[in-house]
Amino acid sequence: MFSFNQLSSAIKMNRKKDIIITAFAFSLFVLIVLQGYYIYNSYRLEEKELNRKAKAIAEKIQEKMEDSQTEVSEDRLVEDFQKLKKEIVIQKEEITHPEKLYHSEAFYSRKLEEMLRKNADSSGFRIAMKNEIYSVFDEVQKKELLPEKHSIVLYQTLEKLNQPLMVYEGKWTSRQTNKDANLNLNEKNSYLVKSRSTFQVLNLRFLILRKIIPLVMISLLILILIIILFRNSISNLNRQEKKIAQLHTTIDSIAHELNTPITTLKFSIARSSDPESKALLERQIRRLENIVASIHTYDADDILIGKKEVEEYFEEVKKQFNAVNFRITLEFSENKYFYLHDFRQMMDNLIDNSAKYGADEIEISVIMKKNMEVEISDNGIGIPEEEHRNIFEKYYRISRETNKHTNGLGVGLFLVKRIVDKYSGHMEVRSLKRGVSFKITLPYED
Repeated sequence: MFSFNQLSSAIKMNRKKDIIITAFAFSLFVLIVLQGYYIYNSYRLEEKELNRKAKAIAEKIQEKMEDSQTEVSEDRLVEDFQKLKKEIVIQKEEITHPEKLYHSEAFYSRKLEEMLRKNADSSGFRIAMKNEIYSVFDEVQKKELLPEKHSIVLYQTLEKLNQPLMVYEGKWTSRQTNKDANLNLNEKNSYLVKSRSTFQVLNLRFLILRKIIPLVMISLLILILIIILFRNSISNLNRQEKKIAQLHTTIDSIAHELNTPITTLKFSIARSSDPESKALLERQIRRLENIVASIHTYDADDILIGKKEVEEYFEEVKKQFNAVNFRITLEFSENKYFYLHDFRQMMDNLIDNSAKYGADEIEISVIMKKNMEVEISDNGIGIPEEEHRNIFEKYYRISRETNKHTNGLGVGLFLVKRIVDKYSGHMEVRSLKRGVSFKITLPYED
């Protein structure tokens, strides 16, 4: 059966675990986004670089094609336009079959394929190219002769382009006059012709992936490794939580079982006739009660502490820790809210901690006016500053060699903090050159 402290600890652990998981999930998401962005940029840069190299090859081939393309001249094209008017049905001067205009396409397309094999294959590129006239504007009739989305293909590769990139784009004006004396015909022709040469790397994606696959694999391995490490950490955390819960249950059960023998001993001591032995046993039983109370909380009748009770308490402490030199300062004017049991329990744990961890001098200052201030300093082994935030956790003990030889449950400072919180107080820990200092301030509230 869980106690309130166990339930509180479990809630804290679950909250801490939820925060860790949330922080990890967010960090992992950010890492994935950054990795994705980096890989995407690498992909785009590689794509740009490969297209630049492929364009240089395409430009070189285009220059060679233009040198060898003696048949395709301006005059020849204009003649073909005229021939078209005689051989193909024309509706209001509109070219209806522009694909039949240029009959040398097959020849130059084969020549283009041959040049690509010589220049591009060694580089690993599969390049497709196309050279076309995409606009023939009759300036006399003020109309476009080519139908929309039609072009005159001068030459192209067998593999077609679906995402063409520009090699070059040009335009020229062709003017010609045809005279026929028999028909008394003087026909003037003027065409604004626009052409372009395009290319595409057909195996571009393969070439890019071949270069960035190692980067992608490394990124995936890093992410998988992080996830595995985090999963193992969470599993270890869960196992530790179970062990801590079992430890809490065991200690709480032991504390509960100790209440009965303590009560029996108190009755036996009350009948004792030896004052010295009786005083010694009472001090030890009270110490045992404090330990049990720090583990297993119980309600008890209590009284407000007065100056007399404080002085008596310190007399008892001096007898109990006779090897320690105490320097005690007491200023007492009033107390309207602080109880004897809480005071004894708080001071017992602070003094016991100092004596336990090597102090032979303890300086105590108690000021009880409207507010209460308690400061206790010692010359023991002290507490490392990085451990200050952990020492008030229940069952927490500092992991260092000197602590291994000192008995303790790790509940003393937890209990002190619980009492301070009960009175809405403040507790300050300060590491000294030798030893440690605790300063407790408890405000008075009406």
